[in-house]
Amino acid sequence: MPLISNITSKLDLSEKGIIMIQHGVRDSIEFALKLKNNSKAEVLFLPKPFSQKQEDLDYGEQNGLIIENPGNNYEDGLEKEGYLEKTLENFGDKEIIIIEVGGITTKSLLNKEILEKGKQNKNIKGIVEITTFGHNRHIQNKTNLYIPTYSIARSPIKEREAKHVGAAVYRSLDQVLHELDRAIIDCKITMVGYGMIGQNVCKAFNTCKKVSVYDVNRAKLKKAKNDGYDTSKDNIGKSDIIIASTGERSIDENFIKKCKDGVLLVSAGSRQNEIDVEYLENNSEDTKEIHKFIKIYTIGGKKIYLFREGKNANFVGNSCPSNSMDLIHAETLLCIKNILDGNFKTREKLNEVNKSDREKLLKKHKKYWN
Repeated sequence: MPLISNITSKLDLSEKGIIMIQHGVRDSIEFALKLKNNSKAEVLFLPKPFSQKQEDLDYGEQNGLIIENPGNNYEDGLEKEGYLEKTLENFGDKEIIIIEVGGITTKSLLNKEILEKGKQNKNIKGIVEITTFGHNRHIQNKTNLYIPTYSIARSPIKEREAKHVGAAVYRSLDQVLHELDRAIIDCKITMVGYGMIGQNVCKAFNTCKKVSVYDVNRAKLKKAKNDGYDTSKDNIGKSDIIIASTGERSIDENFIKKCKDGVLLVSAGSRQNEIDVEYLENNSEDTKEIHKFIKIYTIGGKKIYLFREGKNANFVGNSCPSNSMDLIHAETLLCIKNILDGNFKTREKLNEVNKSDREKLLKKHKKYWN
């Protein structure tokens, strides 16, 4: 990734600590290594559950990156009280910047009560949030009133990733169904959640027999309807494939009971929380694995197919190419620089990179990638 190579080589972080709570995949590992080797930062990489590739983590460690794996769930790892507090001890008195996916710090390390009482670790100099889910958590937490917090979640640059995620979900399902001698273009699809990811998943599946949208948010449902999608609730019981990306538990027991016999449930969210897998496991009369990525659960005589154990479907292959991730990581670096330069506002709204600086990044990106 030449753009971040260039920027990190000019950014001196030799007296800083960087905690990266990221997907444990190659592009994030490469980003961490650039911060370590070029900017001379002390970097601790904490891979998120459900979005890790062991070969990529091994690559990072083989190249000298310090990786501490928090485990397979949030409750016993990243969001457990005291876990992140303990990791800070590794940095001594160094100033720390946290780059995170999903607003993890709002659950324990920097929750609202701690911030209001002024008990936060004073060495934390700033946060850069990557996702919409985390962006919303920090807004609710009012983190930016106490610690400089930047977000790239709503950046036009970040939207490039959402397009790739939509395409990656389609590629993953198309490949697996093809291996099972099924045609995805003959399927009726319902997208649960019409945020940035949901919108791009719908676009990626537009060659399918039918694409409909379900969302509890009326404004998003209205947008989906204006975009030409059927928003009737009846589609839940008629769909062959249901894909969810809301950041919450969206496909629960009641939802599953409305689904048709033979439905395939898929998550396009970054957390393994969209689908109530526990309900399926505990109530199935017969469970079979028909593909390394698909299980069949039989409940009340109805077959429910589950893709990748409810984990994010886009990580079956490479979700986003280096070309786009180079630009996204570059915007993250600009956020870090702004925090260290004191270029931020203290308010409930999160800080964002301005339009002019984004345009400069895009020009540099074209220089390297065209």
